[in-house]
Amino acid sequence: MKKWNQSYGFLLGKVLQQMESQFAEGLIPFKINARQYGVLLFIQGNPYSSQKIISENLQIDRTTMVSHIDHLETLGFVERTKNPNDRRSYSLVITEKGKDVLNSRWEFLNNVELEVLAPLNANERQLLKDLLVKVWSHYRKTGGSRL
Repeated sequence: MKKWNQSYGFLLGKVLQQMESQFAEGLIPFKINARQYGVLLFIQGNPYSSQKIISENLQIDRTTMVSHIDHLETLGFVERTKNPNDRRSYSLVITEKGKDVLNSRWEFLNNVELEVLAPLNANERQLLKDLLVKVWSHYRKTGGSRL
């Protein structure tokens, strides 16, 4: 029995690696990576969130988050605004330029996912998505177990 195909983590990681690799190529002209695209998606869906909230929700350490936001702000994809409730923090909003990037790459992202998941039919893809959402939701609620 081959051990590599018995590990969920290995198999999920390899599928993710394939998706990210293909998606990264489509992001090169915009000078961002897949994680920064995810940050933009979060900000679009949760305008005026703080870096701390984004960091916690996407599970990106704070130092890395600051670097991502600095980069996205330099590119003109997000804007920092003072948080009226806490002068020490900033709220983030996506700019029109940032929305354009999200919109232009969304179809490309979906096509990459469909290509990588081509061996699965539509029902199997939906089942996979439902199961991943279930696992992720549980992990986020419980904070995950530590061994």
